Amino acid sequence: MTDAHAIRALIFDMDGTLVDTETQTDVAIAIVLARLGVPDFALPPADTRGRTWPDVARRIRELTGVALSVEALSAALLEEWNLATAQVKPVAGAPEALARAARAGLRLSVVSSSPVAVIERLLGAIGVLDLVGRGACVGGDQVARGKPDPEGFLRAAKRLGATPAQSIVFEDSRAGLLAAGAAGMRAVFITCCATDVAANRPLAAAEIHDYRELPDAFFADPARGLEQLRGGSGR
Repeated sequence: MTDAHAIRALIFDMDGTLVDTETQTDVAIAIVLARLGVPDFALPPADTRGRTWPDVARRIRELTGVALSVEALSAALLEEWNLATAQVKPVAGAPEALARAARAGLRLSVVSSSPVAVIERLLGAIGVLDLVGRGACVGGDQVARGKPDPEGFLRAAKRLGATPAQSIVFEDSRAGLLAAGAAGMRAVFITCCATDVAANRPLAAAEIHDYRELPDAFFADPARGLEQLRGGSGR
């Protein structure tokens, strides 16, 4: 592999990929909708995982006809979700993986449908914000089009000085995996918090349950490590 195609950047989703926060999304939706007179409401994972809060709010309005505007509903959902995620735990092995990547000289970014302030809060909570850097985070409030559009991933790669071919994405959602593919980036599917694993598996170059399954030498040569995943615990 030439230097022009050597992996320089690792780009991570956040919810369900670095932090175990996907179920809190469902909790926040249920609480807010019950408050609005729609008890026992839930959305399927495809309508929430990897989606921005305005996306979720629009879908809720379509299905329920609640009177709140998209802006007001998304703000209420985010407020409740922030309460639910006041205490978070990392996906197993995630902080150690980011530390190893940083020591290996790889450039790191986080691209999430959450606002950038939330990204920074949660990365700080699991002790990795300094490894990523504030300027490398791309939030849903910084893009015109959220996942599955590739805008966020392409913006992150540009900030890191890497091309799509020089970037590997870590994702847990269908929307995120589609966005990575549309950006021309290879993706590792993190399945520990994922739904519809079998259906989404073909969208990834490899998969792992969590970061403890990464080969020891992955960060020294991520492209080769990706091939090891394909031949081992990955696809």
